[in-house]
Amino acid sequence: MSKDLIIQHTTSPLVGVQIISGAGELFNHVAENGPMWYEEGDREVRFKIVFSDSFQKQPHVTLGVSGMDSSKAQNLRFSLLAENISLEGFEIVMKTWSDTKIARASVNWSAIGQAVPNSATRR
Repeated sequence: MSKDLIIQHTTSPLVGVQIISGAGELFNHVAENGPMWYEEGDREVRFKIVFSDSFQKQPHVTLGVSGMDSSKAQNLRFSLLAENISLEGFEIVMKTWSDTKIARASVNWSAIGQAVPNSATRR
């Protein structure tokens, strides 16, 4: 993701729920001469997210595509996954296959779970 990735952090001191979210460009493979645009077959992009604060238990992570630029000459095929979810972070994985050409993709994500006790008082 770009260096200007937006990360928001909210902790609810009443119920101990922590929500960390972010949004930004996952890749721009036209500008980077990357495989999602210039190659064919099975391809993937992985991006490691490190949470601003740890969770007490493994959080629930949701992902969404907020933007995509692809070639209209081929079918658009992709999967978007959250893998290796831990107390400290996770990986965003976008995969494509066959002759699909994805120039760039942007994503948003949220991690929701139990906050480490007293993490609300650190803010």
